[in-house]
Amino acid sequence: ENSTVETDGERFFEIWNLVFIQYNRHSDGTLEELPAKHIDTGMGLERLTSILQNKDSNYETDLFFPIIEEMEKMCGMCYQSGQEGMPFRVVADHLRAISFSIADGALPSNDGRGYVIRRLLRRAARYGHNLQIKDPFIYKLVPALLSIMGEAYPELVEQENHIRLVIKSEEERFFHTLSQGIAIFNRLVEENSSKKSKVISGKDAFTLYDTYGFPLDLTQLMAEEKGMEVDTDSFESHMEKQKETSRAKGKFKLDDETDWTVLTPCGHSLFKGYEKKELET
Repeated sequence: ENSTVETDGERFFEIWNLVFIQYNRHSDGTLEELPAKHIDTGMGLERLTSILQNKDSNYETDLFFPIIEEMEKMCGMCYQSGQEGMPFRVVADHLRAISFSIADGALPSNDGRGYVIRRLLRRAARYGHNLQIKDPFIYKLVPALLSIMGEAYPELVEQENHIRLVIKSEEERFFHTLSQGIAIFNRLVEENSSKKSKVISGKDAFTLYDTYGFPLDLTQLMAEEKGMEVDTDSFESHMEKQKETSRAKGKFKLDDETDWTVLTPCGHSLFKGYEKKELET
């Protein structure tokens, strides 16, 4: 073969990469030599494990596969390494990211880091729907994750109940509207097909987001599977209008003479609603 390490293909497998730290590149493109030069080496845990266990994929190593095996039991389907196995891989990967984030103190929400968690969770839940899993299931996979990572990361074990409760609560909330949202999406696809259009309008994508809790990237993913795309510029325009409306409704005024009265100076409160129905505080 004439292929080299710079070409795509399966002949070569990158085990380790080296980055030679030598220059600082300025905005005009000129290079300035750094006073200290070194080599940054990179070999990720999953990559190392896949080599030592002689696996072609990170997901087939014992860092992920116990989670995939639990999913096989849930849906009665066998994992495959090709495109058919994508739902298994997505859920296993997202479960890990979500659980570690919650253990670090983050919670699903509609902005900031919380929105990243919410998007990952809903994307994983939707892939479960592809596996014919119709009820909340991701929270049931937390023990499988702990069997892999619990010894090295004891904070996961300490917060297992909290992690499961947060994930379950978020799943229940999303599953309630998931089937309705998918039905609406399929109707939109049919309507666009009849018009020979391959674009989901920003307005329709925003309705899926605002009414059915579909993050934009989830709608884009579903559209891509149907050979379509989403008008993201129009979606962002509708999103901005909603934010402006919310800001206008949320404004309140104080008289010039009025000032805040601090009743009790204290630190940030701790939300325990996922764990308790009543709490004396």
